[in-house]
Amino acid sequence: MTHIYAGELSMIDPEVLNAIKRLPDSFWAFAEFNIGRNVDWFIVRPDERSTLILTELKRASTPFRGEVNGLWDKQSPTGEWEEAPANNTDTNPYWQAVNTANALADWLWNNQQLYREVNDIRPSGEFRVWPDLLLLSPPGTQHRLPLSPPSRYGRWWFTVEEWLRHVDAWMPKTGVQLTPREVENLATSLRLTEIWPGGDADDALRPVAGPIKSPTPSFNVNAFATYLQSLDDRLTRLEQQMAALSAPDPLEQDDPDERA
Repeated sequence: MTHIYAGELSMIDPEVLNAIKRLPDSFWAFAEFNIGRNVDWFIVRPDERSTLILTELKRASTPFRGEVNGLWDKQSPTGEWEEAPANNTDTNPYWQAVNTANALADWLWNNQQLYREVNDIRPSGEFRVWPDLLLLSPPGTQHRLPLSPPSRYGRWWFTVEEWLRHVDAWMPKTGVQLTPREVENLATSLRLTEIWPGGDADDALRPVAGPIKSPTPSFNVNAFATYLQSLDDRLTRLEQQMAALSAPDPLEQDDPDERA
């Protein structure tokens, strides 16, 4: 069975989750986590040249149209084409996948000593992550997009089954060598929770074994007491300022001891 780990459980797409469960047990999947950018899905198959696939998931009820390097339009329910929203760094959903894949590759390279079990430092080129865009829409939706980017770097897919076959068959020409233990260490480094096998997103979840615990901080009584004291001190200063402002003689200077 596929090994699946997750960060933000409420954001996981159940259809994609159930499909990934069908991948061979040589695959590891990480869902909905943040490295400065949000990652929808990151698929890993450890090997001498490990498979590293980033998948940006979009659900669209109406078609997209556009070119690879330009803004995309989205068809409104009335049939009109309107410019699809884009952020300041990603021109369109394809470039969102590419930019996230590049950010993830940088994270994997920079943090390799957190999860790899050997001391040699591998070059950044070995951590290249392949970008996929999984664009899911109702049956019959026809997107007006090129078949693939001219650079052949990355792909977009319109059904879960086609994307899953691509993931299962894809082999990198180059890549970093990872072991299953190192991929498990990676899940720990990302502070993810194991949800499959042995559980599901709706069941009680098991935390990843390791020195790093859940990202939810424990309650610190001393810190909370300090915080309350700071609020009390602030309230006292405000009362002193109000008393000074309400003094009967407007020409009277404030006592330096009463200043905040």
